[in-house]
Amino acid sequence: MRYLREWDWDRFARVFIVLGAAIRAVWALVLHSPLDHIYSDSKTYVDTAMHLAQLATLDRFDAFYPPGTRVLLAIPLALIGPDHDGLTAGAVLWVALSALTPYFMWRYLRLLLPPAAAALGAAFCALWPLHIAYAGFFTSETPGLAFLVLSLWLAERSVRLLSTRDGLFAGLAGGFAAAIRPAFALNVILAALPLVRRVRIRVAPLAALVGGSFLVLGLVLAHEALIVGRVVGVSENGGLTFYLGHCDIRRVTTGTPATLTYQFQTPVATQLDRGKNVTFPDHQIWDQEFFYAQGMSCIAADGLGHVRAIVRNIYDMGLSTIPWPPSNEEGLKQVAALANVGYVVLLPFIVFGTVRKIRRSWPFGGGRAELMLLGQLSLALVTAVVYFGDPRFRVPFDVFGLALAASLIADRVAPPGPIPATDPGVGGHLAPEQPRPRRFAGMRREVGPMRTWVS
Repeated sequence: MRYLREWDWDRFARVFIVLGAAIRAVWALVLHSPLDHIYSDSKTYVDTAMHLAQLATLDRFDAFYPPGTRVLLAIPLALIGPDHDGLTAGAVLWVALSALTPYFMWRYLRLLLPPAAAALGAAFCALWPLHIAYAGFFTSETPGLAFLVLSLWLAERSVRLLSTRDGLFAGLAGGFAAAIRPAFALNVILAALPLVRRVRIRVAPLAALVGGSFLVLGLVLAHEALIVGRVVGVSENGGLTFYLGHCDIRRVTTGTPATLTYQFQTPVATQLDRGKNVTFPDHQIWDQEFFYAQGMSCIAADGLGHVRAIVRNIYDMGLSTIPWPPSNEEGLKQVAALANVGYVVLLPFIVFGTVRKIRRSWPFGGGRAELMLLGQLSLALVTAVVYFGDPRFRVPFDVFGLALAASLIADRVAPPGPIPATDPGVGGHLAPEQPRPRRFAGMRREVGPMRTWVS
């Protein structure tokens, strides 16, 4: 144990981050190129990115998905060319974003947790099979998570440094993460709460963060409105996902062959062969008002029994199926299933252990970091409750569960000493708040390596 405490944990983190980057490069550029797996959502992102890169006339369906993934993929297509070479550059971009995610997560955890916990968290994220697997697909999980974790790191820096610049970049990164996955907006808001708590001295970084987020949001709304002809929000798929989550539906078909026909079904319903198929020839897939009304009708018909559907959605975030699209491929499917089941089975123990740690350390000024990470993790449930459950929606949030597991393991292998944790880029005088000895009249108790007076 003593040897473990003396490890250079920052070097340990860097080694695993580099190792994770190498694994991702081999996986996505050699073994499983995204170029060879362009179908379903990936095909939509590629097609719409091609339209954008070529400055072609955008059609209504270009506004169906959130625009962030499309815009990001369009950058290499515009610079290199909307062809095989441009898509290869896009694959390199996906590898880079996937490889940077553990680094951003380490820098974020280094501000919150002791060095050992931060390093273990970075190692877990670098080697997490599900995140590595998604680097081999042009889907939204990889870029969305990278920008989210970057935003959380910079937001935490803005809290500790009172930095307006960090606040601005945190807002820009968070806004772009929400443009890729709108649910990530809640994570950015949660990360900004410490700025709100002492707004008098943190008004500048808070204003910069909010301003950066609204700048990106305004551009997104303008982009979607330009396509649709009116303000519709970040995307036009909200109504359909609401309907699929609150009604017992497997596949939805809209339109007619004489007009336009679109067909959608959820991976969970497909794998479980659950639900019925419906057709709406007089409506199109982006008719949000219609699909929200259909979903509300199902909720009203179920009454209190609809709680069962919500509980099922929550369960569907975990064990009911294998994360898609890895579920489509032999070999990869088995690895994804093993990682998914192992994580979900261990998650209740991780949460329980974290709650115990928070309760134990809260009176002495600890537990704040674990509480923030637990809050970030819990936001995965929002999508399941409001829309529908799918392990694919949960996978980006796994970084927070892995970080909490690292915190618990670090308490065993390298109990934190009196030296506080810091981001490698932040001076020791700006370290996160740690338990400090408090003197009151009363008895003295030994708490770990520190002496703390309690009443």
